[in-house]
Amino acid sequence: MVILAWVLGILGGLCAVMGIITATEAVEFLDKLPASFDPIFWLTLGAVLLLACIAAVCSRSQYE
Repeated sequence: MVILAWVLGILGGLCAVMGIITATEAVEFLDKLPASFDPIFWLTLGAVLLLACIAAVCSRSQYE
């Protein structure tokens, strides 16, 4: 579960960065993406993935 938490954390962070880049319009290439890929989508996806990362860290596969 630790590896899953790492993967979800990294993806969540990258989605958050993508949301910031999209919001500031720093890269002109991103204007060609469909309208559904707005900054709110990327930031929400990043938040959901980071919450899933926390859930993966807190879950236990064995009982103590």
